[in-house]
Amino acid sequence: MKRSELFFGALLVPIDFMALVFAAACAYFLRLSTVAQDVRPALFEVDLPFAEYMQTASVVSLVILFVFSLHGLYAMRVTRRALDEVTQIFSGISIGIMIIILFIFLRAELFQSRFIVITAYILAFLFVSFGRMLVRQLQHVLLRRGMGVHRVVLAGNGPFAIELDSIFSRRLELGYQVVGKADQISWDALQTIYNLHGIDEIIQTNPSLSDKDNLILLDFSEQYKIDYRYVPNIFETHAINVRYRQIGIVPLLELSRTPLDGWGRIVKRVIDVAGALFGIAMLSPLLMFTSYLIKRNSPGRVIYRQIRTGRNMVPFEIMKFRSMYSEFCVGPRYGGKQAEEKYKELKQTGNERVGPLFKMKKDPRITSIGRVIRRLRIDELPQLFNVLRGEMSLVGPRPHLPEEIAQYDKYHRKLFTIKPGMSGMAQVAGNAGLAFEEEAKLDIAYIENWSLWLDITLILKTIIILFRDKNAV
Repeated sequence: MKRSELFFGALLVPIDFMALVFAAACAYFLRLSTVAQDVRPALFEVDLPFAEYMQTASVVSLVILFVFSLHGLYAMRVTRRALDEVTQIFSGISIGIMIIILFIFLRAELFQSRFIVITAYILAFLFVSFGRMLVRQLQHVLLRRGMGVHRVVLAGNGPFAIELDSIFSRRLELGYQVVGKADQISWDALQTIYNLHGIDEIIQTNPSLSDKDNLILLDFSEQYKIDYRYVPNIFETHAINVRYRQIGIVPLLELSRTPLDGWGRIVKRVIDVAGALFGIAMLSPLLMFTSYLIKRNSPGRVIYRQIRTGRNMVPFEIMKFRSMYSEFCVGPRYGGKQAEEKYKELKQTGNERVGPLFKMKKDPRITSIGRVIRRLRIDELPQLFNVLRGEMSLVGPRPHLPEEIAQYDKYHRKLFTIKPGMSGMAQVAGNAGLAFEEEAKLDIAYIENWSLWLDITLILKTIIILFRDKNAV
């Protein structure tokens, strides 16, 4: 690990601490300011002098730093996405504040200023985020100037080597510089690169590399204490989630299809139900207003129902606000033969997707109101009822049509390991602009690496892209 990474990783600890303490001090003096005193005089100044308050704030800050460390916020890496870091900061501060509130409750002590608690909470989030942003920006500037850059050798040819080389050359802030490409693996070739440029990391990019070549890379990395990473083969990819058990004296490893087995599935369902109920209650005025606009804009049903395929290949009826003219809606309840013929015609002449899926931005079947509600994703809000009924989840793979599934390859069937979602990895990464194969890879990655934190992150990112995505229609 580079000294610069160690330096900046260690630097974050005192910066976070100072930001938290400064936020607490600002909250205290804001409460004693003339404006706040005129609204409601402070009663705690004598009982809680500033020196004693800051001692308490320092202890609270140390607790929050401990929570930050559990969240991985002091991991020595610079490639963490800004949104991921901000959400982890928010979560860490929230947990820290909850611990303090619980402590006050158990001590049966009443802290007399809710203003200070709330203000310190908000300011702590802002100050810590700002401080970390400055540190990351400084680190990225230094990386672009070559300070702290990881010198990388790409071992093995193929598309992964080309892709990584392209990414590292475009995104200098990631901190990688390709100093050599070893298409043919040999100790002498690696030694030459090491003598000329130095090597900090070897990335093996060919999953089909022979055991002999892999051993050369491992031995070279071990001798020169070089970090070693590799692209997994098919079996290793499936073995990401494994469980160990022993029957008698026989050790067994079970390949788990997803972490969403057992308690993970229970937790996800609880969140789905709570989120769906909350969403329906909060959005009910919007749902009713949208229903009125659709009914007034064109004749036909307000809710469009279509057969989609869910978990374990079980079909279900997905619900959406109708965004097309009724005579062009495909399905037994709608336009019939005319709609089917129009759909086939457009799929042959106007499909803008690569693969079995159909998408057309300027679809002539869509009504004027339909374009608006599609652009704002309002048409998908009735799926909250699908979530409540247990047919869908808030986050998961995209639900697909049965005729599309007939064209899938065998490994695509993993998409049906869990319930489809209203949003997911594919929607956040690129929505309708993604090729089907890329979408499938992202959804499979979500299935294999699910976590509660990942769901929270994807929900937050979904809210953000609602205001800037251009691929909706």
